[in-house]
Amino acid sequence: MTKPIIGVTALFDDDRDSIWMLPSYLNVITDLGGIPVILPIIDNENDIRRIVSKFDGFVITGGQDVNPAIYNEKRAEYCGNINNGRDTTEQILIDEVLNLDKPLLAICRGFQLLNVYLGGTLYQDIKIEKNNNIESVHKQDKPYYVPSHKVKIKENSLLFNITGKEEILVNSMHHQAIKNLSTHLKVAAISEDEIIESAYMDNKKFVLGVQWHPELLYKNYEEQKIFLKNLCKTLYKA
Repeated sequence: MTKPIIGVTALFDDDRDSIWMLPSYLNVITDLGGIPVILPIIDNENDIRRIVSKFDGFVITGGQDVNPAIYNEKRAEYCGNINNGRDTTEQILIDEVLNLDKPLLAICRGFQLLNVYLGGTLYQDIKIEKNNNIESVHKQDKPYYVPSHKVKIKENSLLFNITGKEEILVNSMHHQAIKNLSTHLKVAAISEDEIIESAYMDNKKFVLGVQWHPELLYKNYEEQKIFLKNLCKTLYKA
């Protein structure tokens, strides 16, 4: 059986002006039967589309905030650092992945970018814009391999069909979140304070976004491994 080759979008270090990667994103793909490859941050559309054609599936990683200009908002003072290079690369990548119907897992920032690319919007800061300056459960301290709260999974959603569970524990490392969900996405999971934690496209082979970081949980929590493994299984069947 040929192992699927999965493109992983690069992280960017503003202080060092350098591309980098957290091993956990790569380790989970390797452990579950895939071959991970870190992708470049470039702005040549033809090159990005050619890159997409060479891989079996993709993971869009976490990182800086998404530029609010993409969802037609002014950048608030409480919006964090943005990276226009990643925004450009990953939007073109998403477009071509959807055109070719290749499997996609979008994590944290990746989920947020998927939503705004498809026409949705974000809270630029959950605490300020949603919770009236009340602290939320969505920004936990280390260790990140320990869950911080529960999410409820929607019955008959992609996530429910994979895990068979109505509720799971997740970690949380974000201050932004989905505000208005794209009409192209369907809710898969929601937190106790009504933050959308996962969504999917029901007309594609495998397009799933999650707000948490399963790559830090999968070794200790079987349900996290189950849906990550499903990505690889989807590729094997391709």
